[in-house]
Amino acid sequence: MLRVVIDARTLSGKKSGIGNTLEALLKHLVPMAEGFQFLLLRHPDAPGRLIDHERVTELTFPAETKSPQTVFGLGIAHRFGEWDLYHSPADIVPLGLGCPWVVTVHDLMWVEAPELASAFFPVRLVNGLWYRANFGRAIRGARRVIAISEATARAIGRVYPEERDKVHVVHHGFDPARHDRSRGGPRSALDPWLPPGTRYSLIVGQGSPYKNHPRMIRAFVTAMGARTDHRLVLVRRFSRVDAEMSELLARPEVKRLVVTIPHVTDEILFTLYAHAHMLLFASLYEGFGLPALEAMGFGLPVLASTAEAVREVTGPAALHADPYDHADLVAKIRSLDSDAELRARLIDAGARRIRDFSWERAARDTLAVYRQAVEAR
Repeated sequence: MLRVVIDARTLSGKKSGIGNTLEALLKHLVPMAEGFQFLLLRHPDAPGRLIDHERVTELTFPAETKSPQTVFGLGIAHRFGEWDLYHSPADIVPLGLGCPWVVTVHDLMWVEAPELASAFFPVRLVNGLWYRANFGRAIRGARRVIAISEATARAIGRVYPEERDKVHVVHHGFDPARHDRSRGGPRSALDPWLPPGTRYSLIVGQGSPYKNHPRMIRAFVTAMGARTDHRLVLVRRFSRVDAEMSELLARPEVKRLVVTIPHVTDEILFTLYAHAHMLLFASLYEGFGLPALEAMGFGLPVLASTAEAVREVTGPAALHADPYDHADLVAKIRSLDSDAELRARLIDAGARRIRDFSWERAARDTLAVYRQAVEAR
């Protein structure tokens, strides 16, 4: 019986991308993990048991997964010497665990391109130092490293070339039952933000520079020209310091077309996906690019960037544009808005593309990495 600790504290009351993907992975991994016993590390604020299974127990620790309290305090509060392996699904590993570990690395943006992670220099400086130190220690000390994309694996090879042989790519899966047009509510649920019958395109993502929201907004406004029949809905967690975005959203031509929503429930998000005209996803950097697959699940055509991971995930099922090129973004937005044949082709390709990403496969591959890590003593 192999005994594995999995840090599941990203699954708390607050929704997060890492938390959502970890929850999907665990729900597929545990039932198929014959010969394994699991200890899930949970946050005290997490609602109820995550998985009710005879091979799963839980332990709480009151700190965020990537926090200093976790890095310096978890190994003091709990020693895991009797366990075969510890899996951190979120890039960073605590000190003093007392057992070997596997770490999942999502991207190396804080190391390779910190200017894309934060527009605020003090945050960039402090977080850059923190992540550079902790990424390096986690990757160098790991028995095995899981990269969520080939793009992330190549980034690890660039920054830590001596560690490239222990990196294994395990793509996220996709749940077509969760991201399906039938999950969306009626168009009337969007009336508080959009006049009934108004066509809209969609941007979804946090407020960091790598999401490239200002360029996409400028391109959309240019592409629409004097039109008022097509809006842009921006679902975005806003940064505390974002002068560029504040100035952009204050312009009259932008206010006329752009609707900003800082937070939505899953129900409203699914409704936005279900009734949108297209998704704009021209990120400058990504580790994977799950919103593009989510949009494809809802039958949306996707305008995606040429960033390495975005191309890897979307493949031929998206229309790609240079995320730095205003003219290219404008032309591609206009094409995807008006070219019915292109839209139909991409919608069909997207429906096929999402089948390439399976949580069952991700779970099997993760268990294989666990076995390799334990055997590599």
